[in-house]
Amino acid sequence: MLNLLTILESLKAQPRLLNDEENLYLDQLGDEVRRAESDAARWRILEREGLSRFEGFNFSEDVIAKLTAVRRAAMN
Repeated sequence: MLNLLTILESLKAQPRLLNDEENLYLDQLGDEVRRAESDAARWRILEREGLSRFEGFNFSEDVIAKLTAVRRAAMN
């Protein structure tokens, strides 16, 4: 099953270009996240995509800070 976490794990294991299916999926996911009306809604989307954890992916500090802020906002 294709989701954000499987794509990230695949790219981490073997860096490569995205295939057409992955690219389309990520475009649609990005649109869904942009349309979300709150950080809580965005976090539910990211959780659905398997991103309840984001350690181990070598995200930049800025990305981790933003994900942490979205997660915290969703918990309030």
